[in-house]
Amino acid sequence: MTISSQAPANAFQACLDEALQQSAFLMDRWCSKLVSALYERSLLIDNAPERHQLQTAIAALRKNRPAIERDFPGVLKKAIDADLAPLGAPRKTAGLGRSLSSVSFEELELMGDSEVNEAVESARLQQVIKLQCEAGLASFSARLSAAQGLPVVKADSNPLRPEIMGLALLRLLESLAVTSRDRAAWLLDGARVMGEELQSLYLLLNDFLTNRGIAPAAYGVVASPESRAGANRGAAPRAAQAYGAQAFAGVPSQYAPASIFTQGGVLPPDSEPPEPTRSQLLTLDHLHHLLVGDYEAPQRDASAFPELDSEAPPAHRDFSHTVPAALDMLSELEEKGLVSTRAKLTRRAPSEPVAQLRARFKSGAKTLGQSVAIEVVGLMLEQIAHDERLLAPVRQVVAGMEPAFLRLALTDPRFFSDRSHPARKLLETITSTSLGYASQDAPGCAEFLQNLQEVALMLGDSQAGDAEHFTALLHDFERKENRNTPQARQAQRRAVQALLQAEQRNLMAVTIAAEMRARPDFSEGNRIVTAFLTGAWAQVMARERLMGAAEGGQAPFAKTLDDVLWSIGGDHAPGHRQRLVQRIPGMLQSLRQGLVSIDFPLEQSRPFFDELMRLHQATLKPRPETSSQPASNVHALEKMFVASEKGDAVPLWLAPSEVQHSGFMDDWDGPSVSGPEEELLPAADMNPAVSGLAGLGEGIELNLGDWVDLFMDMQWLRAQLTWISPRSTLFMFTSGGGRKHSMTSRVLKHLLTLNLVKVVSQQGVVEGALDNVARTAMQNSVKGKGGL
Repeated sequence: MTISSQAPANAFQACLDEALQQSAFLMDRWCSKLVSALYERSLLIDNAPERHQLQTAIAALRKNRPAIERDFPGVLKKAIDADLAPLGAPRKTAGLGRSLSSVSFEELELMGDSEVNEAVESARLQQVIKLQCEAGLASFSARLSAAQGLPVVKADSNPLRPEIMGLALLRLLESLAVTSRDRAAWLLDGARVMGEELQSLYLLLNDFLTNRGIAPAAYGVVASPESRAGANRGAAPRAAQAYGAQAFAGVPSQYAPASIFTQGGVLPPDSEPPEPTRSQLLTLDHLHHLLVGDYEAPQRDASAFPELDSEAPPAHRDFSHTVPAALDMLSELEEKGLVSTRAKLTRRAPSEPVAQLRARFKSGAKTLGQSVAIEVVGLMLEQIAHDERLLAPVRQVVAGMEPAFLRLALTDPRFFSDRSHPARKLLETITSTSLGYASQDAPGCAEFLQNLQEVALMLGDSQAGDAEHFTALLHDFERKENRNTPQARQAQRRAVQALLQAEQRNLMAVTIAAEMRARPDFSEGNRIVTAFLTGAWAQVMARERLMGAAEGGQAPFAKTLDDVLWSIGGDHAPGHRQRLVQRIPGMLQSLRQGLVSIDFPLEQSRPFFDELMRLHQATLKPRPETSSQPASNVHALEKMFVASEKGDAVPLWLAPSEVQHSGFMDDWDGPSVSGPEEELLPAADMNPAVSGLAGLGEGIELNLGDWVDLFMDMQWLRAQLTWISPRSTLFMFTSGGGRKHSMTSRVLKHLLTLNLVKVVSQQGVVEGALDNVARTAMQNSVKGKGGL
């Protein structure tokens, strides 16, 4: 056998072409084997109607076989092209079907019943196919990754992986004019047959790449953002994450969660939350009906749920009215210093373990909706209690809140479908606040844990739960944590307004600078004047244009540009000196007013005014040129506004007041990055086509709400991405105490490349927990489990 060396890119494309050519033969064998499998199954069936149904399915397959063999290569090519679409472009593979890991809790509510069934069918198909071809897939993926230029194997980058092949098959079968019963009969045996055929195809393609000199890429472990976050916690070793009173720095040990929830189903002080391994019977169909509200309203059963009975003791029945008042009174006493920590935290513990309460609620459930709600709450809180991104004490307390959320789920299923539900907002606020602390020793963490304790105690006191309770607790918690307060919202608005204003002005200034250079009376011979006019003065004119100049007349600062260019021009008519003397005072006054309008520091404009005075003196009193342009002044202005000869974009400039409101970091002035990394650092600040931070390396793409560790002022800060400008040229993070840190996309890319920004979490804790619930439901559906 002769092995020829071929460029990886050419080998990759040749492999795809070969796969498409082989796909028609693959479907020919698939149809033949499937007909045989269906016929053999029909011989084993005694039930006449079932046997007749299989015979009908066989007849339909034979009828549609030519179309299947003819159309599959085209459908497969579309699926491959969609999967290879550049990052940020619409990826249409999702429309072909769903894998076990792609289902989302939020989008499940938007799906129809038929879409839910198709999702389960697709996931089941993919699972069976993948099991049949795993052996051949491993070696083929290694060589194909090398052909794609990847240093390590990335299975999801393989456009011929079983998910894509299976989804292409499913889409093709859905396009045929056959009944759903016939298609289901085909897939029952067809999934296994497809897996066997893919195994053969992968072995053939692996040999194909081997003959072209493609060596397999290495298998490696790539840490996810969440696992990287665990490594960045540093300050809190795993041993310190044990649950117990000692975990609460700054909180009296006798009031730690272990002593509060001893009988509430919470783990003992020396144990960790368990993996969520309970055998679940929740299916995707159950979950979908819960989200869309198809289940009937739950009926309260006094014998099963005495704490929800309308005849319960007044203290419990009136809790919804007394909680807000109690919180207000507690706040007043705190302000007067009349409530001690001991008095605030002394509460009775729940009398019934959580596991026992959950079991009693499920046994007393009168509707399927109640059973599903109980199951979802249990799964969700187990996921959160095991999420290592959260501080250990927070996971402990959240686990102890389950009774309150169980009671709420029984009476208000909106908790699952409404993202703005106060109970869900409370849980999201608690977990998001926890993500803001890298360790329990972080400033403000002790106060946060104490405030969290009070929330848990208030929930533990209630024997009923509704939205009003959680609304009061949410507002009180946000007030104590200084979150979502009028002051915090005002600071955020000021920062966003400053950055929006700066982005719009800078984009307009680039356009105006280009217009200046296109003027016949504009000369770039004087670098100081050029840097000022195309920089600071372009910013002035941009603000003027955005503010809206008076209609019917020229804008004043645009007229000043005409005067400046005229005053330093070469040929002047007789009487020029006299007119120049008359115009200089007004010109200088207008220049200064323009700079003041954008809050530009006048001392930084001194090089321009000195140079302008020199040029005017040379015109008014002709004399030999004796001085050259100060290099330092030229460098200062060019660094601030002018693009370099390397083709870098114009640095984005902010006024001092805008910098103060937004915590803006100046454009990167650190060590340059050379070599292969240069491609990751495009100067995209002023490019309107930039749509985000895709392609930063390791597939990182930052989105609103993501948490990072940011190295600032010689220390690491935990910060959240709270704003991205409409054109994605500016990004703003917020760290503890509401401190703002904004920067251009260029600076952020540099910091990520130098590991000075480390991604901690890229999905909300509650959102991730609910998505895991949806995936569990999908897995149960695929395995045929169910029985709530």
